[in-house]
Amino acid sequence: MEYKEFAKYYDNFYKNKNYAKETEFLKKFINQNDKIIDIGCGTGLHASLLQQSGFIVDGLDINKEMLDIAKTRVNSNLYLQSILDININQKYDVVISMFAVLNHLKDTQELEKALINLKSILNDGGKIIIDLHNSQNSCSKTDSYDNMTRTMEWHYDKKSKIEVSKIIFEIDGKKYIDNHTFRIFTIDEVKQCCENIGLVVKKIYENYDVNKSGSATSKNLQFLICKVLF
Repeated sequence: MEYKEFAKYYDNFYKNKNYAKETEFLKKFINQNDKIIDIGCGTGLHASLLQQSGFIVDGLDINKEMLDIAKTRVNSNLYLQSILDININQKYDVVISMFAVLNHLKDTQELEKALINLKSILNDGGKIIIDLHNSQNSCSKTDSYDNMTRTMEWHYDKKSKIEVSKIIFEIDGKKYIDNHTFRIFTIDEVKQCCENIGLVVKKIYENYDVNKSGSATSKNLQFLICKVLF
């Protein structure tokens, strides 16, 4: 994907994503004076909405073009880093990672390393909230917005727990192709990785709803994770 050119169109393609609902969900776990970091913040929409509610929110993303857009709407520290190589000399009360960022990791070893990094910047008594894509099927769909069309095809392999997707964006007559691979992590895998490194999954939700418990069949899962304090 040519993100240098495509980043400016990113928000248009996801304008139907309910960032407001997701932010309201997050706010149920945040105290007013908490310091927050959004890992994989992208163009900064979650961070911006939280900031508008008075929270202090930093961001981290591996993509410079996305961060350049985030800088236009988020007044805070923005770090150009990978979740697998975090180097921040600060601690946070709440660490969030939304929109399936951790699904980009290839296996449980990388997931555990990422969680170690998140734990390393978390204050004692703090919370980690991660959102995971959990779709376990193969399908395709096409949608359009203004002068843009997106065609998506994805194939899920139950044995490997790998979802391979091809997304074709057509914008003003030009095509952008995004091929990506998601690792679908099971609830037990997430729990085990947490247990291995002194974290504990306190609660699992579905569809950003505190009244819905997440399960193996949920399309998406939100994990509330805390440190094990001795």
